[in-house]
Amino acid sequence: MVHTGSCGDRLHNILVSYLPILTWMPKYKKSDLLYDAVSGITVALTLMPQSIAYASLAGLDPLFGLYAACFGSVMYIIFGSVRQITIGPASVVALLTFNYVNPALPTTAVILCFVSGIVELICGLLRLGFVVEFVSMPVTGGFTSAAAIIMASSQLKGLFGISFDAKNCMEMWIKFIENIEHFRVADTAMGLICIFVLIGLKSLKTIKVNAKGMKAKSYSVLLFLLTTGSNVLVVIVSSIIAYFSIRQGQSPLVLTGNIASGIPQFRFPFSDYEDEDEKFTFFEGLSRLWPGAIVVPLVSILSTVSVAKAFSGGKVVDASQEMIALGFCNIFSSFMGSMPVAGSMTRSALNHTTGVRTTFSSIFTTILGMLSLLFLTPLLYYIPKSSLSAVLICAVTSMFRYDMMISLWKTNRRDLIPFATAFVACLIFDVELGLLFGICVDLLCVLYRSARPSISIEKETNSGYVKWVVRPSSGLLFPAVDYMRQRVIAEMSSLECSNKPNLIVVDCVHFDKTDFTAAQGIKSLINELKSESCQLELMNAKECVAAILEATLNVKILSMVPLQDSVKKFNFIQPDLNGIESMTLHEMKMKNICERKA
Repeated sequence: MVHTGSCGDRLHNILVSYLPILTWMPKYKKSDLLYDAVSGITVALTLMPQSIAYASLAGLDPLFGLYAACFGSVMYIIFGSVRQITIGPASVVALLTFNYVNPALPTTAVILCFVSGIVELICGLLRLGFVVEFVSMPVTGGFTSAAAIIMASSQLKGLFGISFDAKNCMEMWIKFIENIEHFRVADTAMGLICIFVLIGLKSLKTIKVNAKGMKAKSYSVLLFLLTTGSNVLVVIVSSIIAYFSIRQGQSPLVLTGNIASGIPQFRFPFSDYEDEDEKFTFFEGLSRLWPGAIVVPLVSILSTVSVAKAFSGGKVVDASQEMIALGFCNIFSSFMGSMPVAGSMTRSALNHTTGVRTTFSSIFTTILGMLSLLFLTPLLYYIPKSSLSAVLICAVTSMFRYDMMISLWKTNRRDLIPFATAFVACLIFDVELGLLFGICVDLLCVLYRSARPSISIEKETNSGYVKWVVRPSSGLLFPAVDYMRQRVIAEMSSLECSNKPNLIVVDCVHFDKTDFTAAQGIKSLINELKSESCQLELMNAKECVAAILEATLNVKILSMVPLQDSVKKFNFIQPDLNGIESMTLHEMKMKNICERKA
């Protein structure tokens, strides 16, 4: 019976680890339902206009964004582990989709969504969550900051009512300057007004309500609705203006146009596709997406895990489980004709603000999205493209990490190197190449720091006997040994024979690891020092490090070496130093300081 129970517990733990819904569903309450409903509806009001804008950013029909908004987060209810996260169309993923999906073959975006889900799911099942740790925060900050500039630049044409095609940021600005003389006054005015209104509405959250009682609650609710529903409010008002500005079937504004209504049919991705009289199979479409089929899921994973960590409340985030959840989200939404989806920082923050209790809030976002597809698509025709560009520009401004640049400048300027590399490379080249350059430079910086640890050399002289204590600041691997050897030899070569050390002690207290090559490097240093009539000793090594060094060098690792012991060991004549000979180097330094102060 005990054996059966343990097997049952083990099975339960496995199911809970892969199905986080089992942790909260048995304890779900009516009060949780109310909070989740409010959060889900609030997110939907922000998501609907954003989804149309992100589809436009990806160069796709608005339906691809709306389908992603409706069905992207359904599977996260079951497999997601962070309640605040909302899955749907995301700015960076939309930008990458634009880079890899041919506008003439828009349904390849569905193939990209499906393949992204498969890649993410495989990564999760193989427990590759640790790979995310190789992308540091400076690299991510540089990447997202550059992506924000690229996305804002891509919306300039919509904001000013002009048309051109460009692939990278430099080309966007060149084409924009070349075509600026063709700007449309109505679209420009509408777009700029929308930006100012959005900034003004979002700044309302800083207002403090001085009233008390019901009046205070009413003001707080009003301010909350205006700030969280700012995107919807701007889109609705601009659509009403556009509707009444139509004269003789012509509008002075560039409008979104017709959007098909209704719920999409469930479709298996392996079926044949047809775009603008061109038919192609699943694998033919996939061949046109390389290397996006790898880049898009990896960036989606990075984005979603970063959001999960931001809202984990200090708890450890299971990155592999988030990969599994994101994989199922993309696979399911591809069945409904969606573009690729990922976690969104802004919408997740909104979810957190509204007090979401569980991932079940996503079901209300889905329901509201489906109702929009059924009944509101005729009204979406009148949404000005300039207002959507304004919504997207305001949405991505928070992605620019100027705060991180300031923090890095104040704390660790060396980390500005990978930040700047990723930032500049993303602007000059494609964003995926910029991210790759940033990761490579960051790894090189890590390798350089391990190969060039800071090394302190403390020198002590007593009656002609010279002793040095060498303290590397980190583990001693083979590149660092050569650096330490060069430092020691260079320091000795600059001294006269009388000032050269008789004993060099390498303090291994900071060594948490070493290797065979490093041990051989220390052996070479010992032989070099012997030619200078100098002895080298190792001390304070951890057990695992001492085992490697002792086996390789055939020496005994010492504890802290008192000066008198060193003198006796090497037969140096040392006069009575009033007890100093029994002190460690640290104790001697403290005694000297006390004597100077006295």
